[in-house]
Amino acid sequence: MELFSPQRIVFLSYLTLIGVGTLLLYLPFSRTTDLSFIDILFTATSAVTVTGLNVVNIRESFSLIGQVIILILIQIGGLGYMTLATFFMISVGKKIGLKERMILSEALNYPGLYGLIRFLKRTVIFVVSIEIAGFFLFLIPFLNMYPLSEAIIYALFHSISSFNNAGFSIFPEGFKEFHGDIYINLITFLLVILGGLGFFVINDVWFYLKRKINTLSVHTKLVLYTNIFLWLTGAFFILITEYINPVKAEGWSFWDKLFTALSLSVYSRTAGFSTIDLSILSEATLFIILALMFIGASPGGTGGGIKTTTFAVIVYSVISYIGGRRHPVIFFRRIPESTIYKSMVIITLSLFYIVIVNTLIGITEGRYLLHILFEVVSAFSTVGLSVGSSGGESLSADFSPLSKLMIITTMIVGRVGILSFMMAISPREREMHIKYTEAKILV
Repeated sequence: MELFSPQRIVFLSYLTLIGVGTLLLYLPFSRTTDLSFIDILFTATSAVTVTGLNVVNIRESFSLIGQVIILILIQIGGLGYMTLATFFMISVGKKIGLKERMILSEALNYPGLYGLIRFLKRTVIFVVSIEIAGFFLFLIPFLNMYPLSEAIIYALFHSISSFNNAGFSIFPEGFKEFHGDIYINLITFLLVILGGLGFFVINDVWFYLKRKINTLSVHTKLVLYTNIFLWLTGAFFILITEYINPVKAEGWSFWDKLFTALSLSVYSRTAGFSTIDLSILSEATLFIILALMFIGASPGGTGGGIKTTTFAVIVYSVISYIGGRRHPVIFFRRIPESTIYKSMVIITLSLFYIVIVNTLIGITEGRYLLHILFEVVSAFSTVGLSVGSSGGESLSADFSPLSKLMIITTMIVGRVGILSFMMAISPREREMHIKYTEAKILV
């Protein structure tokens, strides 16, 4: 058994970063109020895993230094500690060996080793460029709302938080005060979408636009089509369920509901920003958001969930099986059986994990099960949305320390990936080249 596999090293790197972040936030100069260790650990974990669930009000509980530390944790967590460490090693001229390349490939979710270092360099340059652009785009409206120093802080914080799909906000009421502000929400949409698509997809699209490749890869096409489908269908069903919800959405015009549906469809997949109080939404809408959160972002992006490609592969496989086709085909390419098998494992493990954690927290807290399930899925998919949150705090703020620990673990599992997590904590058996006789099982 390999003691330090790539999965274990990536997992340990996140644990190390969370530990360092917790210690830094625990120091007196980082806080403006007395906070328990579990709340500080929760905040550091939420930042490193780019989740955005809060058990304390970030603006009121942490000093400017503390907020900067949280921002750095978000940035490192979004790109990945191993990604940044390798980039700096390359910058100082250090050679990257095969072992380091395998770890980096796991951290970036990059297929193979060929071209990995060039891909890493482009990724870091792309991230920095987009976040700088987001900073200046946010700065324009913020300068008209706040003093220069505050506008700079708000613009920088929310540019990095948006691109990394972290969902953290230092506004008193989060993004609720910008409900209906088309400009700020469009900038946030763009940053969230770019961060959630995955670096491999962005790299592929960039090469295609520069005419360096003649066609997009099947993976990129699948990610783009699936995301567009989920954004539109999610917005449609949210609009339908809320349009027939006259009591809680009383006084909303059609355009208010349409804009809210679009924003929820985008934010609920990965980002965790919300321009409204989710408690006013119907149970049907919350269930739709649950499904969108569970699917999450795309591989190699800054969001969690089972991933859009996993969802698409299973859907194509089901349709193909029902239609009598032996092998599912996407864009005139056959999906490998290993990919289908891996997708089934990811969904099965994810469902088992969510059910177990939801049941344990439900027993411990004795709260409304749908709201707890919403919180667990939000943590697992590193989204950060919460029902019943107020004052910048999520539902987890009212949980017991034991339940908070379970949410903390769930955020880590969601950021690392359920399959990578299981491979990191489980002993790997050596593959046996023995072929047994098939068993006849009725299903």
